[in-house]
Amino acid sequence: MTLFQIKSLLSTYHLAPLKKLSQNFLIDQNMAKLIVRESLQGLPLPLEVYEIGPGLGALTEFFLNENISLKAIEIDRGFCKVLQERFGSNPKFQLIQGNVLDFPFPHAKKDTILVGNLPYNIASLLLVKLSLLPELFPRMVFTLQHDVALRLLASPKTKQFGALSVLMQSLFNIKRLRTLPKELFYPMPNVLSAVVLFEPKEPAASLLATDRTSFYAFVRKGFSQRRKKLSKVLGIPLEKRAEEIPSEHWIKLWRESKDSSIAKKVGICEN
Repeated sequence: MTLFQIKSLLSTYHLAPLKKLSQNFLIDQNMAKLIVRESLQGLPLPLEVYEIGPGLGALTEFFLNENISLKAIEIDRGFCKVLQERFGSNPKFQLIQGNVLDFPFPHAKKDTILVGNLPYNIASLLLVKLSLLPELFPRMVFTLQHDVALRLLASPKTKQFGALSVLMQSLFNIKRLRTLPKELFYPMPNVLSAVVLFEPKEPAASLLATDRTSFYAFVRKGFSQRRKKLSKVLGIPLEKRAEEIPSEHWIKLWRESKDSSIAKKVGICEN
């Protein structure tokens, strides 16, 4: 969608972007096409696509040109009216009005992916929810505020590295596909955005679904007092802070801690 089309729709339907919902619309059609193409790249079609926060349909229209079926989850009733009138006659389109945080996602299938422009105020909560589902979706491609992307890709011993970093890096291979300038959105946000791809790691190298909630609680407790060493926070004989432990070692540390082992058995050196 172009800026002119977006402003025309907002005017016609007497709508305005709500800052509290982080409503910013992508106004570059070439970028929209590129995001759609990268979301589907390498996957066998047909696919089922869940689009989170479609807004006025900037990505939706290009997804519906592909051999997919699309379920759009949108919280804003005004936007839902626009989406229904734009795409409701398309048999490949289904609209779901509601808060995605309350949406009961079905068991993920190999031919189902998630896409969307995630509002800043729910991005972390939603990513955690999706990570704790019984089955992980085979691909997720989300546009996020740049600082959220930095947290997801952060390395140990940086201020961005935290419990969310450890959880997501433990479960997914994460790749930043591209950074989006502020000028590609209306209204123009105050920060950059990034398109980030998530694909699950092999089960043997990751965590069972039944373990993820316990693992994340363990990690969150470890990061609850960042300046204290884990010997004080978690009661284990390890004189390191949470931010110094790589994601892959957190999994080993959690597993060994369940058996009352010591940290040295999981290969974490006291350098």
